[in-house]
Amino acid sequence: MKIFNKFIYFIFFSALIHSVWANQNIPDKEMSRPSMAVIKKAVDLVAGEYQKSVLSALRKSGRNARELIYALENVSLRQREGMAFLIANMPGRDLVALKGNFLVENEILAYQAMSEVPWGKDIPPAIFFNDVLPYASFNEYRDNWRADFYKRFIKIAKNSKTIDQAVIALNKYAFDALHVSYDAVKRPKPDQSPNESIRARYASCTGLSILLTDVLRSVGIPARIAAIAMWPDGSGNHTWVEIWDGHWRYIEADQPSPLDHTWFTMKASRTDSGHPIYATSFKRTRLKFPMRWALNLKFVSAIDVTENYRNLK
Repeated sequence: MKIFNKFIYFIFFSALIHSVWANQNIPDKEMSRPSMAVIKKAVDLVAGEYQKSVLSALRKSGRNARELIYALENVSLRQREGMAFLIANMPGRDLVALKGNFLVENEILAYQAMSEVPWGKDIPPAIFFNDVLPYASFNEYRDNWRADFYKRFIKIAKNSKTIDQAVIALNKYAFDALHVSYDAVKRPKPDQSPNESIRARYASCTGLSILLTDVLRSVGIPARIAAIAMWPDGSGNHTWVEIWDGHWRYIEADQPSPLDHTWFTMKASRTDSGHPIYATSFKRTRLKFPMRWALNLKFVSAIDVTENYRNLK
């Protein structure tokens, strides 16, 4: 009887091993590139103005097209335009890597925050898509920061009467709560993601700006990053945050100064076309943001905002 049982176990495990080996050599349909019929069906879900760019994005995404299609199919009809905007404009490295669940959670929470803050109904769709909905600003690691920041900071935003009031409050409270401060030496790298800055407890002006921008976006405040590669007097570069309250204004991350009044106001007012100031844009533009820590990377779009700063008082 024992010999018989051993024979049965041998047959069973031999078949199991053969099955595993065989499956390794058969393409997994779930991991393969979706057919054009599946892709075109997904494209039909989005508004006409996005169909061409979404189709192009899904073609470029390879196997990950399944994740992007999942994201399109699993948001509400009202939120689908926002998802189409993200897919149409996301960098190539994100097209082949980001998961559907990540994108769906990011979008649902962004819309939820907008429905809860006093100014939510006054934000134009174009501003919301480009400056609230995006999950990143530069080439930083794609952290899933929105849920955590929403839970931490939404009460402050809801209790603020205006965007300006909320920005000032959050610029002080968020860095204290997250225990992150400026140090250009102790920080591990300039382009830290929010989680990397929180772990390190230090960040450069770029890392602080990334962190503040994500905090503000998590509670429905339109925000983007601005920077100058070199001040006209040759004193170096700098990065800061812009917020939208009807028009674009600026603030220094983790500093107690009010809006449009920082230590670099005078320096920025003296800039010129040879020393341009750029703001980030998730939507593709003809300009590319010059990331000094990664000048070889050209996938971050930019808007030239130099004239907004010239002759500031």
